Amino acid sequence: MGFTPAPLAIFLYRRNFFGKHFVKLLNQSLRHTQCWSIGEVELMAAFVSKINDCPYCVKDHAAVAKNEIDEDLITAVLENYETAPIDSKLKSILAFLKKLTLHPSIVTKADLVPLRAHKLSDKAIEEAINVCALFCSINILLNALGDEVPSDKAARRAGKILYNMGYQ
Repeated sequence: MGFTPAPLAIFLYRRNFFGKHFVKLLNQSLRHTQCWSIGEVELMAAFVSKINDCPYCVKDHAAVAKNEIDEDLITAVLENYETAPIDSKLKSILAFLKKLTLHPSIVTKADLVPLRAHKLSDKAIEEAINVCALFCSINILLNALGDEVPSDKAARRAGKILYNMGYQ
């Protein structure tokens, strides 16, 4: 029997209980957004995963984002989004996602004011929150399983496949 990456094992184990529902939400949130590009939502996934110290998801989702976003820019965002040369709209949503990831119980309506100042719609905010919620969940599971971080070659390959085929 060959190697099964932890995310796939999680999605397939008791598939009807968790996997088929989670994968549907994942595909919807990362491939069918109205306000964000695939590269942007994949960068959000990698960003939330970095905050949650989930190196597997950071590497895989940064690799998917690289299909649309320059690798140096992704690295800059993951190292310090505040100083990364990204537009203010993306910077503001990343600041919000950071707070939502680290301190969800203290997020209030006041945290939406900077997002509104950057002309982010309710739909754009909702789409970003969906990515955050999904990755906070899967990061916990992957960290608990202690899966090995994919090699650069494996991550590049997975990044191209996931970019082209999505998560169904």
